[in-house]
Amino acid sequence: MKRIFLTLLLSTATIYADDANVHQSCSLATLRGEYGFSIAGSRPSGPHGPIEQILGVALTTFNGDGTLAQVDNIHGSISGYPASAENRPGKGTYMLGEDCNGTMTLENEGSPKLSLRIVVVNDGHEVRAVVVEPAVAMVTSNGVRVHP
Repeated sequence: MKRIFLTLLLSTATIYADDANVHQSCSLATLRGEYGFSIAGSRPSGPHGPIEQILGVALTTFNGDGTLAQVDNIHGSISGYPASAENRPGKGTYMLGEDCNGTMTLENEGSPKLSLRIVVVNDGHEVRAVVVEPAVAMVTSNGVRVHP
């Protein structure tokens, strides 16, 4: 009886250890569908303007092939809320390595092109991002898949 219990215990521990050592693997297709992002940070309030704090939201659609479309709405502590009060469309690209780290570019009309570093977590259900260019923008965002 002790031998059976010990064998069962060791088998269970081995299965658990194997599951714990499985690492998430990513590809471009890992990001597919709509993700809701919350955005926070700081940026210049305009050309040669002072730095302002920003908050915003975005809905990003990753196409699973390295391209994306996005609508966002950003509120600045100096520049305020967009006069049009409409979501601002954007487009971009992304690259994602097997280790789930990657890059993203985003272009919105009337704004500088953004370069971001991203990491995908929770089996592709969440994305963490930080703006790295332009260097004066210190912005981070967290996105969650809208439709799992």
